[in-house]
Amino acid sequence: MTTRRAWKETSMWATTRAFGEWRAIDRDLRVFLDLTSKVMDQRFDALWTEIGERPGDPDGPEMIDIFDQEVQIQPIDYHWILGAAVVRDAVTAFEVYLEKVGAELGHTWNVAAHKSPFWDTVVKYFATELGLDVEPARVKEIRRLRHILAHQRGELRTAELRKKFGAYPDTAWAGHQAELSPEMVTQILDDLGTVARQVDSTVWAY
Repeated sequence: MTTRRAWKETSMWATTRAFGEWRAIDRDLRVFLDLTSKVMDQRFDALWTEIGERPGDPDGPEMIDIFDQEVQIQPIDYHWILGAAVVRDAVTAFEVYLEKVGAELGHTWNVAAHKSPFWDTVVKYFATELGLDVEPARVKEIRRLRHILAHQRGELRTAELRKKFGAYPDTAWAGHQAELSPEMVTQILDDLGTVARQVDSTVWAY
């Protein structure tokens, strides 16, 4: 097995092996979000146009009803599901990165091979051993959102959550489902990436 020292001496990049894996996943998630959004927007537009070009029937259903019946999902719902999937996977990838970095440093998490350490254990290790805060306020907020997505399917059950994660939080239209615009999802990827890069620059020099 290649030791971390040997890996460090032969690597072309000043990053850990774990960071290389995380960076590839981060890139895949960004491409997945962007490409899938564009392809499906084109597909939805084409379907809407095709329905609109059909011979009209004054006694028939409205276009929107035909779209619902034939496509069976609205674009806004499709894109929400896509955003939720990206956020959940991004948070998991961040957590796995930290776990693997600790292992590269020789830390034993004392868990079975098929399990991962508790999050509090990970946070404590990096704070105690390396003086790193891997759970700043923004990461804590993102992980809270991931929990809501994973266990409540994005349902915002309190006014506090609707104000923090809902659309139009300062109006009477505050949403009861977490907002997941492409811009918001991309910002989550950026924010997790900022912490991962800060961690890896410290770990690499360790």
